[in-house]
Amino acid sequence: MALPPGEAEPTCIITGAPSDPAAETLQPRTFQYEMLEESLRRNIIVAMDTGSGKTLIAVLRIQAELERSTPEKLVWFLAPNVALATQQAKVIATQIPSVQTRLLLGSDNVEHWSEQWVWDGILDNIRIVISTYQILLDALIQGFVQMARLSLMVFDEAHHCIANNPASRILRDFYHPHLDLGHEQRPAILGLTASPVVNSSVGRLEELEQNLQAISRTPKRSREEMLRYVHRPSLVRLVYAAQESGVGTPHIANELEKLRLSLDIEQDPYVLNIRSDPDALDVGQLNKALIGRKTYCQEQIKMLHTRAKIVEKELGLWAVCFYVDTCIQKVRLRCDEDCTGLKTLASTEIVYLEQCLNTFLLVVPEEPLSSFKNQFHSAKVLCLVDFLIHQATTGFCGLVFVRTRAEVAVLSELLSRHPDLNQFYTISTFVGASSSAGRKVNIGELVDARNQIGTLDDLRAGRRNLVITTSALEEGIDVPACNVVVCFDNQMNLKSLIQRRGRARQSKSTFAIMFAESDDPSTISTWEQLETRMRHLYEDDMRQLAELETTEATDEGERVFIVEKTGAKLLLTDAVSHLYHFCATLPSRQFGNSNPVFTFQDTSGELGKEMVTAKVSLPISVDVSVREACGQSAWKTEKAAKRDAAFVAYLQLYNAGLLSDNLLPTQGYDEAIEEVKTEVEKVASLVQVRDQINPWHEVARQWRETGNSVDLCCFEVTLHRNDETTVSMQMLLPCTLPAIPALTLYWDSYTIFTVVVRQSSPILGSPKYTEAAKQSTTLLLSTVFRSRIHTAKTDFVALFAPSADEDPGEWTKQHSGTILGESLEKPNLSAVSLSKLGIVRDLTRNAVPYILRGFTEVASTTDGVFLKSRELKEDDNTSLVLEVSRFPKRTDFLHPVPLLEKKAGKGTNRELLGPENCEIDKLPISYAYFAAAIPAILHRVGVRLVATRLCSTLLKTIPFNDLDPVITAITASAAREPTNYQRQEYLGDSILKFLTSLTLVSEHLRWHEGYLSKGKDHIVSNASLAKAALAVGLDEFILAKAFTGAKWKPLHVSDLLNAPANELRELSTKTLADVVEALVGAAFLDGGLDKAIAILKGFLPRVPWSGVEESNRTLLASAQRASVVHPHHLAQPEELIGYDFGCKSLPLEALTHSSYIGSNVTTSYDRLEFLGDVCLDIIVSTTSFKHEPAIATHGLHLIRTAVVNADFLAFLCLTLSISVPRTDVVTGTTRDQISLSSSMVPVHIWSFLRHASPAIRKAQVECTRRYEMLSDQILALLHHGDHIPWALLTRLDAPKFYSDIIESVVGAIYIDSHGSLVACENFLEKLGVMSYLRRLLEGSVALYHPKEELGQVADTETVKYEVSREADADGERRLACKVWLGQREVVMVGDGVSQIEVETRAADEALMILKAERRVNEKL
Repeated sequence: MALPPGEAEPTCIITGAPSDPAAETLQPRTFQYEMLEESLRRNIIVAMDTGSGKTLIAVLRIQAELERSTPEKLVWFLAPNVALATQQAKVIATQIPSVQTRLLLGSDNVEHWSEQWVWDGILDNIRIVISTYQILLDALIQGFVQMARLSLMVFDEAHHCIANNPASRILRDFYHPHLDLGHEQRPAILGLTASPVVNSSVGRLEELEQNLQAISRTPKRSREEMLRYVHRPSLVRLVYAAQESGVGTPHIANELEKLRLSLDIEQDPYVLNIRSDPDALDVGQLNKALIGRKTYCQEQIKMLHTRAKIVEKELGLWAVCFYVDTCIQKVRLRCDEDCTGLKTLASTEIVYLEQCLNTFLLVVPEEPLSSFKNQFHSAKVLCLVDFLIHQATTGFCGLVFVRTRAEVAVLSELLSRHPDLNQFYTISTFVGASSSAGRKVNIGELVDARNQIGTLDDLRAGRRNLVITTSALEEGIDVPACNVVVCFDNQMNLKSLIQRRGRARQSKSTFAIMFAESDDPSTISTWEQLETRMRHLYEDDMRQLAELETTEATDEGERVFIVEKTGAKLLLTDAVSHLYHFCATLPSRQFGNSNPVFTFQDTSGELGKEMVTAKVSLPISVDVSVREACGQSAWKTEKAAKRDAAFVAYLQLYNAGLLSDNLLPTQGYDEAIEEVKTEVEKVASLVQVRDQINPWHEVARQWRETGNSVDLCCFEVTLHRNDETTVSMQMLLPCTLPAIPALTLYWDSYTIFTVVVRQSSPILGSPKYTEAAKQSTTLLLSTVFRSRIHTAKTDFVALFAPSADEDPGEWTKQHSGTILGESLEKPNLSAVSLSKLGIVRDLTRNAVPYILRGFTEVASTTDGVFLKSRELKEDDNTSLVLEVSRFPKRTDFLHPVPLLEKKAGKGTNRELLGPENCEIDKLPISYAYFAAAIPAILHRVGVRLVATRLCSTLLKTIPFNDLDPVITAITASAAREPTNYQRQEYLGDSILKFLTSLTLVSEHLRWHEGYLSKGKDHIVSNASLAKAALAVGLDEFILAKAFTGAKWKPLHVSDLLNAPANELRELSTKTLADVVEALVGAAFLDGGLDKAIAILKGFLPRVPWSGVEESNRTLLASAQRASVVHPHHLAQPEELIGYDFGCKSLPLEALTHSSYIGSNVTTSYDRLEFLGDVCLDIIVSTTSFKHEPAIATHGLHLIRTAVVNADFLAFLCLTLSISVPRTDVVTGTTRDQISLSSSMVPVHIWSFLRHASPAIRKAQVECTRRYEMLSDQILALLHHGDHIPWALLTRLDAPKFYSDIIESVVGAIYIDSHGSLVACENFLEKLGVMSYLRRLLEGSVALYHPKEELGQVADTETVKYEVSREADADGERRLACKVWLGQREVVMVGDGVSQIEVETRAADEALMILKAERRVNEKL
């Protein structure tokens, strides 16, 4: 039994692809759902620690807003800086791919979008906008965006929404007026922050809440869980010695300032440029430059001085020398625009700067740069180095926060060069990015933001383990793997402290702050107070958790529920584990969360004590009527409240029939199904069954009851050869027969007879006529079966007489007896007709029968050998002989004779017989042919009688219009009849599964897919069907023995009536099951689905079969009762599907994954996928079955496997898309030249999948990447290839939810269209399923899977697949596979994405090698 999560240390957040923060696989937790619910009710500020998943809350909230807002509304996500906006845009676009998003930055030249048409175009078809605060503020100020158009604003790092911050101005100037005017269309607000206050002022929090019109909320109902999953670092103080006198004195920075002041301002290029044109002289600009020294060169040197002073103070002499020298070299090298942007300056200013700074190099000492001694580093740097040395362990990942960008550049270089660190640390930098497209780069800037694009990706992937940064990484930027944070700069407020601390989110992380021994005592006191407050916060959290656990141990209640029938008990203490066990039995989904979700609500108990109540929500695959349950009482602890809610929920499940009387999951329990399941368990593969019934027994009984005076049913039986009538006789029976189709007889390798049986008018029977018919039958049979007939025993079950115009008695007299061969006189031979003569019998060899072929003259040699006429001489004495051929010994004319190899041409088996040794039957040879055919004729008549008997007994309530499908259904391949059940079994299997699934899904509206699947599996199993066949007596109607005619004897009435009871025979349970399925197929062919259901009611009466129309009505009515609102942004899926749903809850359900958590939902797509699977199957199966020419059974199975397999459907799902317009801004040669560019972007059906699992989105991103690489090859093979692209489809490695989408959509269409399989087929046509099915049916595509085909090519040799993991070029371990044929290694392939993929690809390549070898050998 599955138990709820224990109290062990929870696992850390699992990250996705290291280089893709948008693919982080955070699984939503209860405290995040709590915040989502709060935000759906009102505006809130989510105040949660960094790393606790605030972004995921925002994503879920945005998804909910998109579903309830109209298409013209916008969701606007706001961030304080470019880096954070860029990161969050990637996350949102990745997690919500079904709508278009737009990231707006200053670098997009937004400040020049000065016309409304530009904004209208750029926002057309956009549902989510991500920008910095300033972008939206400017758009609102200029009137390009109206507040009324926004449905939701999300403020990331919401603590900025105070004072005169752009975020605060958005709210104060544009949002609040809507409140004053009572505007009902104002947007909802969601704030996200780890620090609601920047400092300790309570007033700031009130201001923040007032500005956002929201209240600050942190998880309360699920606080226990949040405390377990959010890690807080330990606080470490790093104290460094005071700066020693004389070391690192600021003389270099002072020299820079002296240099600047010593420059003659009149020689500055900017001043000279102004004075150079007296006509355009601007006196104001000139005075400003002269008095204030406001020129580019002056400002650059001043800035260099300021930064050098900070670097020298914080880092030491080596650092400032390195910094100044590098800046001067930068000017010297005149970096191109890609690096520094200096080409935008006037060339004279560049030359002037270079000349000035070259003189400064003379005062920069050489020793600090040429050596790396500790005396040239500040004590602060040495303290940091010592700390990093002690932290150098495997798995280290850290951040060092400094104050300025110059410090970032220099400190990273210093640490990278340090001999004690460079072997442990790979260091990179990260600074803020500008939001302006025209920001001017200066010479003191050594960190190029463009070079840090991959910094965080490298940190996540482990390629870098230390980043030197400014406050740019304080807020929001996702660094999930960080375990050490160092505050090199300790000038922080409370907000910075909390934000930086939140960067260290790994378990057992370290948060270090650096202090100088000489720091002001008040500063130390302030930090000690902050440290104390932080430690108190940590300790208080853990103390609360410990107290709660202690209280939970004593807060027990007593409640019990007992099932009277079994005595099973449900106790309060066991309820949670029972509920987890039930959820564990739900259908397993790769990305689903099958655990119950508990939420808690604070309430007041007696004497004002705080109490808590609980609600539990089960996964959405559980029916909505029992999905949620609330506890009945309030409790002191969450644990006790949790048990209460679980108890109520489990009781609900029992009352809904989802639990057995043993209080266990039913596994698809239904009394009828359970009885079937109990009976079919452990059924042997072979069982003893009754022998096949003898249909002639019933005919014999009728002979006995009617005697010889009954009117006889007459059937004209005509034997044709080469379309000419050879002979015709009447078959007389006491009963009528079903229609008998023409019968083909294979006389020999060259000769074919056709037997036609037609019913004639009844003959008035009389003892005399009947007796005469018996004599004619005796004569007829004795001519061929002389040794098998008793002339005195004439009570044949079937009588044969000549045509109606002949008297059988006279006919018998005329043709009885023989004539001697020697009586044939030579002069009269020309008048003899061979057709009037009968069988020739050689009296010298026990009357061996021959067929007379002609007469010839021969002479005898001395040894008695006949010489034919062509060998005679003139003087030879000749005599007449008979040219004959042996009458066939074989009696099985129903099956073709293999064509014998011709050695000397046709007729080489002819012999010569002397007339004196022969006698010839008077009965013409044509009647002998007829007599030889009687066993085959009676056998085929018997088969029709068996089928007729079946239809009149077991199937009497299901009238069949055509007997042939019934005969086919009961005929095993071993019977060697013209048809067998295999093709109909293929069809019936599909019909059975469809009707079973339809019945279960409509009869049990509360059953989840797991119960439905297990119920279906029990019903359609071979064991179940075999039991059903035996129970109704179907076994005695199964034709499993081949007709051979060997030892055939005429059937006599007396023998049949006195025969013992049927003996037993052995049949496999699969044969019994196959016959049931074949009969279902026969019923479908004869009368559609309704007749198929009728036959199932006879075989499985305890299953509650419903009519198809009734089931369809039930399902549609259930869907129409669902109380959901069709989301506006989900209108596009209907266009993609090509079907307009009348019941809008169905497409919503079809696109809802079981991981989805949110409002506006009935259930997940699992039930629809269950139904759609069988709809797809029946469409493919019936189409394939009806194809002309008919396809063999094995081919039908291969085709169905190829078309309905998950990989193929997933590929089509990935391909199904429509194009929608998207508008972008194009900037001309100058930044104020703006135009719009329109393009079409694809929208895929899979992007509308509703889920709450970022892991799904990660899988979608990765699968899309593989699809883009493989789709062209796959499409080419699907459209024009000669084989199915099995290897490529498995390499696509598409998760199952892609194929689930297709099947669930099919199920939704089926229900909405009142059960129209045609409507489902139309969608499959649009998807491409039917067109590919037609290609396969044409037979131009090889169907075998590579592994199956390799097994055939290998013949008797053993094929073995050896899968291992091999390291690729990047060190990642990928799957590899070797294919062995016997002891020979044929091929090895690598780079496998899964075991099945690498094995399939290896088999494919092995086949190519073996086929190439075979071609070479054939040429040799």
